[in-house]
Amino acid sequence: MNQQPDFKSTTAVSALRQGRRDFASFVALLLPAILTCFACTGKASANESAEIRIDCDQSTVSLSPHLYGLFFEDINYAADGGLYAELIQNRSFEYFSLEETHRGTGFHPLYAWNSVSRSGGRAKMSVINTNPLNENNRHYLQLQVDQSDIVGVRNSGFDGIHLDEGARYNVSVYARLNDWTGDSKLTIQFETGNEFDCGRVVLDGADGTWKKFEGVIIATKTTDNASLTVTTEGKGTLDLDMVSLFPQDTFNGRRNGLRKDLVQALADLNPKFLRFPGGCIVHGSGLDNIYRWKDSVGDVAERKPNWNLWGYHQTYGLGYFEYFQLCEDLNMAALPVVPIGVGCGFRCTEFVPIDELGPHIQDAIDLIEFANGPVSSTWGKVRASMGHPEPFNLKHICLGNEEHDTPDMRQRFPLFSKAIREAYPDIKIIGTSGLGPEIPIYDLMTRDKVYSSDEHYYMPPNWFIANEDRFDDFDRNKPLIFVGEYAAHDTDRRNTLYSALSEAVFLNGIERNADLVDMTCYAPLFGHKNHSQWNPDLIYFDKRNVIRTTNYFVQKLYGQNKGDVYLRSHVDVKESTHAPTVSGHVGIGSWNTTIEVDKFTVNGRESDMANWKVTGGEYSTQDGHYIQSDGQATPAMSINNESLSAENVTIEVRARKTGGSEGFLIRFGADENGDGGYWWNVAGWNNTRHGLENFSEGNGTMPSVEGSIVNDRWYDMKVELTPGKIRCYLDGDLIHEYEIKQAGVSISSSYDHRAGEVILKIVNPNAVPVDARIKLAGARKVASEAKLISLSGAKDATNTFDQPTNVVPLESTIPAGPEMTHKVPAFAVEIIRVPATL
Repeated sequence: MNQQPDFKSTTAVSALRQGRRDFASFVALLLPAILTCFACTGKASANESAEIRIDCDQSTVSLSPHLYGLFFEDINYAADGGLYAELIQNRSFEYFSLEETHRGTGFHPLYAWNSVSRSGGRAKMSVINTNPLNENNRHYLQLQVDQSDIVGVRNSGFDGIHLDEGARYNVSVYARLNDWTGDSKLTIQFETGNEFDCGRVVLDGADGTWKKFEGVIIATKTTDNASLTVTTEGKGTLDLDMVSLFPQDTFNGRRNGLRKDLVQALADLNPKFLRFPGGCIVHGSGLDNIYRWKDSVGDVAERKPNWNLWGYHQTYGLGYFEYFQLCEDLNMAALPVVPIGVGCGFRCTEFVPIDELGPHIQDAIDLIEFANGPVSSTWGKVRASMGHPEPFNLKHICLGNEEHDTPDMRQRFPLFSKAIREAYPDIKIIGTSGLGPEIPIYDLMTRDKVYSSDEHYYMPPNWFIANEDRFDDFDRNKPLIFVGEYAAHDTDRRNTLYSALSEAVFLNGIERNADLVDMTCYAPLFGHKNHSQWNPDLIYFDKRNVIRTTNYFVQKLYGQNKGDVYLRSHVDVKESTHAPTVSGHVGIGSWNTTIEVDKFTVNGRESDMANWKVTGGEYSTQDGHYIQSDGQATPAMSINNESLSAENVTIEVRARKTGGSEGFLIRFGADENGDGGYWWNVAGWNNTRHGLENFSEGNGTMPSVEGSIVNDRWYDMKVELTPGKIRCYLDGDLIHEYEIKQAGVSISSSYDHRAGEVILKIVNPNAVPVDARIKLAGARKVASEAKLISLSGAKDATNTFDQPTNVVPLESTIPAGPEMTHKVPAFAVEIIRVPATL
């Protein structure tokens, strides 16, 4: 953690200290840096200055060769309609309503399909499942043509099919005829608006059995709103299934391939591993919705599709073979995630009974055989039949994802790990620490001796800044750490430059502790412009465009400029800023609780609460008291109309609880709508704890202390705000004393042996530029010129579809030498690569 003005040296000793802190000590060290909010202001009149020393002759730890990678989950239509290049939606007519299983969606077997009838032709369209194409793909479209002419069906794709004039598209369909008279040809063509022919192919030869027909269509128009039609001029019954359309220009030109521009965006990150296929979808919404990898391999027409807990359907056309193939194409290690018979704790509490766990364990073992087994093995033969007789050389397997800490989970995990070790002792098992920074299951992973343990955290940007030293004191005798999902979530869940900078600060700490942290990856990876269930995401896309976010560019800078060994470094910042203060609106509130307020004063002046702005709950004034009477509101909040900006503010409240499960919320530093800033949560968490909560860059609960209140007793509460400090008193007792710190300059220094360069990463997450004096100590020779890559801009700057290059890295050269000066812009991450001989 970078603390001002005293920055600790990142020596090899500090980086390798043994003995993990207990939670209370860990919290105590983190709190001073955590509480920085958008309502905190520092008065700056000049640049800061920093002395940076790199001890080039003192390397500490080797950086993992696969430190930076990717995590892919089919969320936000990341697969079908995204990375998977298929242009037909609901190609096998397997969609069904998800209203009972998930949420209202409007899906049905003919979703994205419409009938076509021209020149008097007439037909009845339905989806049936008698005599299907195969047992995994049971539904198909049946067209009963009563009046022959031009009749058929039209697919609109994913909000319209995009075409490029002159481009070639592979089309395929399974078809069958019954009681047919007349022309048996099928015409497949692109249409848009009133243009009925934007490219076509005619396929012939259908008869009374299922047959696959393939052709190529050359588009005669560029458009984003085309549809694909399949029509006939005969009469009788026409059955259709697996209507498929792919551009030939997929990544590496593969059939059943991936969208080229999206894969290129991944390749540019220089990723060294891919974690797939999730994420929460591994668990599914229930045991019947678990991701079963065996359903995703083999002939795409025989894969068993499934619905997705994020609220849509997935074809599994992008399946385990394609994931392994992508890893091979981009030189990434494959990290498949398999479920361990435990339901998603957020959605269900189901567990596979122990006596029924055998097939699930066997699935995990068979997956390794699919990846690595000889062609003579059962699953190695399947892989070979798909065009890859050589093994994929899988080295890792991930067991579980974000499991909640339950006895059932603790009972099942060791059964999987034991079976895998017996069958494949060389496979490295990646376990799970559970959800959140407290890593509740790390003890189990330690006893099980997993290779590494997966941590996930989606936290406000300031959490990442405060946790730069998170791993400094982790016990090196315990499993390695895999940061498998993380992202900084600001108030509006946007990809701001500040959120990206906070992640860069965190990555600097990871590089310093690369002997412990083996892998990291941002999550989620993709977000569809029109169909996102989760924000923020690393890459946004529509049919034609790929938007690289500010966070993407941080990942790219770190992935392309990692280095081989970490060099001991030290930074000392001399501040020109004053301690930050809290400004904004104040207020009173409760959570599932009714309260009565006798007095609310700010700096000794009593407030007229009758005129406050109520943002939740039911407030009224009775006998001079301010009463909140809604016991269900979460929260019930009332905000003062005046905004405070004084350096010293004292808030005093006298109130009592009249009913409900919790206590009081004293708000300060909020905006006029009651958002942002802090609240002091007195007797929260079902009347068990007092805690300060920071809403500056996203909702973040700070660590708390034990405490409760009783009904119908008057309590005197006081909050003192002074420059750099927040103190909270309950009945005269000091409950909290928090120090507000502004983040300082963060650095990481490494050496790239192959390039012969010192790599310095500098992050300035503040509004004040920094005049840096850099000393490369211990180098035998240093070049006179260095390469600079800089990503900077406004704090809230983002890249959008309208402004995709609003914030992008810029490259230049700067003077260099054993001692050099450089001005680091405000809100910036910079990479300086200095040729040097060590």
